Amino acid sequence: MPKNGWWIILALSALLAGGLGYGWYQQSRASVASFVPADALLVMDSHELLTNSDPAGLSIQQLPLFSTAVQRLKRLLYSATDSTQAQALLAKKTIRYSVHPLTKTALDLIFCVPLDAPADGVFLQRLQQPDPNQFRLLSRQYAGQTIFELRDLRNQSYGSFLLYHDHLIGSPSALLLENVARHLNQFFRTSTGVTFPESADNLAHLYLNANVLGQFLADPTANASLLRTFLPQTLTLQFRRSASPTHWLGFATDPITNRQEVAGLFAGQTPHRIRNGALIPQRTATLYHLGISDPARFGQSLTALLRATNNTQLRTRIGRVASLLPGLYNALSGDVILCRSESSNTAIGQVLILEATDVKVLSQAIQRVAFQLGGGTTSAAKPIAARPNVARPYLGHQLLPLPVSELPATLFTNLFAGFSQTWMTQHGRCVVLANSEENLQNWIQQVNSHAVWATDERLSALLTQTLRPAHFTSFTRLPRSGSSFLGQWPAAWQNLLGPAPFDRVENLAYQATYGQDRILSTVVLGRTARQADTTVLGRVLLRKRIPFNASLIASPVVAGRLSDPTAQIWAQNSARQFVLLTTDKDKIVQDTTDGPIRSNVVAVDWRNNGQLQYLFMTDRSLYVADLGTKRVHLQRIALPAGLETSYLALLSGSRQQSSIVALMAHRDGSIYALDRQQQRLTKLGSAPGKVPLLLPFQVIDQQGQLAVLGLQTNGLLHFWTMASGRTTLTDSAHFPVRLTASRDSVRFAGPALWLPASNQFATVTTEGELLTLGPTGGLISRKQLYRPLRDGTFRLFPDAEQTGYVLLRTTDADVAVLDAQGNRRFELRGLKPNQTHVQYHRLGAGVEVLAVKSGNFTTLYDLAGNRIGNRPIPSDFPVTLQYDDQSNELYIVSSIQKAVQLFSIRIR
Repeated sequence: MPKNGWWIILALSALLAGGLGYGWYQQSRASVASFVPADALLVMDSHELLTNSDPAGLSIQQLPLFSTAVQRLKRLLYSATDSTQAQALLAKKTIRYSVHPLTKTALDLIFCVPLDAPADGVFLQRLQQPDPNQFRLLSRQYAGQTIFELRDLRNQSYGSFLLYHDHLIGSPSALLLENVARHLNQFFRTSTGVTFPESADNLAHLYLNANVLGQFLADPTANASLLRTFLPQTLTLQFRRSASPTHWLGFATDPITNRQEVAGLFAGQTPHRIRNGALIPQRTATLYHLGISDPARFGQSLTALLRATNNTQLRTRIGRVASLLPGLYNALSGDVILCRSESSNTAIGQVLILEATDVKVLSQAIQRVAFQLGGGTTSAAKPIAARPNVARPYLGHQLLPLPVSELPATLFTNLFAGFSQTWMTQHGRCVVLANSEENLQNWIQQVNSHAVWATDERLSALLTQTLRPAHFTSFTRLPRSGSSFLGQWPAAWQNLLGPAPFDRVENLAYQATYGQDRILSTVVLGRTARQADTTVLGRVLLRKRIPFNASLIASPVVAGRLSDPTAQIWAQNSARQFVLLTTDKDKIVQDTTDGPIRSNVVAVDWRNNGQLQYLFMTDRSLYVADLGTKRVHLQRIALPAGLETSYLALLSGSRQQSSIVALMAHRDGSIYALDRQQQRLTKLGSAPGKVPLLLPFQVIDQQGQLAVLGLQTNGLLHFWTMASGRTTLTDSAHFPVRLTASRDSVRFAGPALWLPASNQFATVTTEGELLTLGPTGGLISRKQLYRPLRDGTFRLFPDAEQTGYVLLRTTDADVAVLDAQGNRRFELRGLKPNQTHVQYHRLGAGVEVLAVKSGNFTTLYDLAGNRIGNRPIPSDFPVTLQYDDQSNELYIVSSIQKAVQLFSIRIR
């Protein structure tokens, strides 16, 4: 044989020996990292997960993902064995968990438990020989491994497991365990290779990538991919005990990798805490914060980042205002904060707070940029409405409309998108931008009433102690934004974590500080709201009872938030006395009125003095109430004869005119307005035939103009508008519209409602025909609803804020609640004839309540028909409801013959 042939044989032999040696080494080392298949979305481990508990605070077992992992592990091991043996096996062992995809909509876990062969032999024997009266253990061979599956006598699976090199590997999914067996059988394994640092201070570790974390942090209205650019590619978090018993902190130090552009954005910027806690509303659902210490350098980096975008429109806009941007960015100082809050109709209210070195300079710079963008002809710069930029006073602030869309996104990246219109004001050292005038007014009200983070003891502690100094902060209050946030999560994560993964955790924050080559990350999980005791959760609790010597003649009225000690309750007795009640049980007679309050109560800055006044109507008068410290001053305005006194419509937000502040209807179908300047009621428009309108009519924002939607009882639908500078309402083109049904006779008991999301009108006839109309009044669809009761009648029933509706089918003693499409929700039977009153409230944060008063009691229901509270509320008149999402409490003000009562229910 040639000499070269021997060298070839020796090389092949060496290669084969090396491969066998590597395979033997890989099999013998049996590291946990080599057991986890490479498709893991995240990996975590803990040596105290099953033993750590803190009855006074938050334990690591209660954190999402960790909680799910413990449940999956206990379901298998605790079911088949004695719990004492299982606890002894698992105590102080570092158990590894990993999450893997099963299908496009399903994820599940694999767990790996190290075993000590001599000590754990009894446990393994019990696990492989479960009680035959309860369980049976199936076994099969797959890819060289024996896979066991535990099932009960009903053939329900409790999970699968296999034993490999002194490790117990299990999963609720047999498919995932087959994947593990196949992985272990591979000669050259491709695993995650994730290893965690060993430290006695680390109670748990979590490894995940930016895509996974971004799915948890991203607001559905934000650009999620852009948010992920602020995160490192992968995070290896180390969880340690926090000084705060209510929060857990995970720390990570990861390489910057491809995040150089974002790191450059914060180069030379000293990280700091959020400074403007006095401007962050308590009901903020999502918050983004950028910390700036060198505004000139930040502006240069941000301009370069914006110019590098693939968005052609954004590059065009940046080019048009490039010369103005240095002056704008140089005027910044400290905080750039975006606050998102959910309203009762799940619409997102956005407020951008910009701290300034000189607030006037920053304000003028923003106006110049808005003017430059609004003056062009491209679609990206088209003005949002053709109306002059005139500032409007509100509670001591000047509110200025800026005629350009997506202004914050143009200036601070698409993370700040969602401003289809922009309104601006100044407050202290800050310029404040909002995505509607109404949202800006709401923000001003909350700041003026000190309903902000800085004045809330728990939120202030979160701000000043728990959250760290950082360049970038993303904060989400998860349960409070559940209606539009958790519902947007990928179905796979929802299925894994279950319907209520955040029973114990309400805050999720991510903070990043960028260095030259590393990103320092902090993940904060915890709660700020007081946790409800399970013994009182859902119970109706009497908070206050204020007795009267005379009988009450109307429902009590609430001015302010009942969670605020300064809130007032007004009551009227049979002597027509107007009595002020405080939360301290004070009872102070203020004045007399000419009758009981018949309408709803609305708040408006009637006197232009920077304070809110409250309007309400009796049968003969409209009253303006000025609040003071334990006093109320009433101003009376006479009503014209025939005015409908049950409903008062407030013009708020961008609908508010310079002089008109509220609308009401007349029995002849006309619309009256309360004029601030003339201090009287004026007639704005009328409907033909002197046929009354169905209440409530609806006030709509029609591109900055006043618009009113009203349906007469004879089926004539009106859509009135008032042009700028005019003083009368006129029907829009194609209106009025005569609504017809398939039958000759058509009657309506409920109003029509405009749905802004679909740009459609909806109403229903008393016979149950659901009509949907287009923006010009053309019929789009007609649907006959199911009528099991011959004498049942239908009505469209909007909530108190006219943000949505349900349908009611009623008889003299029954009420059926239907959704907006006419599908049955639930039914109430045995109600008292002619003594039933229904209220529908959308209170925000996903809380929707139906209050049904039958006789002298009111019962509260959610829209699934579940009763809220353990007993009905005594009430001679309809109740008043308020929800405080900080404490999860629903407040109810009711009255019996000679007392006003304040109840609360702690709800989930």
